[in-house]
Amino acid sequence: MERHPTMTIWTPTKEFAEELGIAINFKLRVDPKSGLVITLIDSRKIEVDFIYDSGVKYLGDRVVSFRYTSEIPMSYLNYPKESVRDQFALHLFKAVDSDYLDRFKPLFPDNLAHRLEHHIYPVDTGIIEVICDYEPKVVINKGAH
Repeated sequence: MERHPTMTIWTPTKEFAEELGIAINFKLRVDPKSGLVITLIDSRKIEVDFIYDSGVKYLGDRVVSFRYTSEIPMSYLNYPKESVRDQFALHLFKAVDSDYLDRFKPLFPDNLAHRLEHHIYPVDTGIIEVICDYEPKVVINKGAH
């Protein structure tokens, strides 16, 4: 039985927190040059790109793993109370412990396994998750489309 991950609110940059509203759409792109790019789009057409373009230590890949799951199977997630209070803000999360993260830790030497992070992006129809050992670059595109 899967355990429920312990989640904390993650604010990658101050500008991100100030600019983006609730994500009503998203794009997911994997490219050999730019790596994994997750684009969140709000109702004002502001787009924020989360770019995973560095190499993961030990593996060399851009990320260890990523997945998209529709929202119903992910309804067991226990969002922190602070995020539930503010329904009109987009909150991103890091899972401090999760079964998804635990699947990959044994593949890394001990000195690198503790650096792995589980990033969680709630989007309109589900959840995007990334396992990586670094935070992505964040690029805000106002009025893009």
